[in-house]
Amino acid sequence: MKAPLLFTCIVALALGVKAAERPLVTYIDSLRPFRGAQAFQDKESGLLFYVESDGRHVAAIDRDGKILWHRDPFVEAKLEAYRVEHPVIVEIGAPIGWMIEGRKGKFVRVNFNSSQCLILDIKSGDAISMGQD
Repeated sequence: MKAPLLFTCIVALALGVKAAERPLVTYIDSLRPFRGAQAFQDKESGLLFYVESDGRHVAAIDRDGKILWHRDPFVEAKLEAYRVEHPVIVEIGAPIGWMIEGRKGKFVRVNFNSSQCLILDIKSGDAISMGQD
């Protein structure tokens, strides 16, 4: 399979996958259920960040479909269970200004259903905890 076709298939899968009904919710803003696999594309770099259906692993994929890194940011940030037994990612997207103020590089934000939040360096996948509510 050619790389651009692979990339297209991954995006289609990521956006079309429905999660099994699970009673997982988040505690901030409003109750948000775990949606399963999801994706976010950084417009500037063109990188796609794919959250796997387990809700814990994130992969960065370039425009040619090459996987740049694959991480479990919860484990790598040395977070511990908080409010829920097995926290999972309920949102991935652009960071909020205060999260990246004074930092070099580009980042993507990850929110867990436990109200824990972190940012990932888009080049390395290194996780930096932003705390919990």
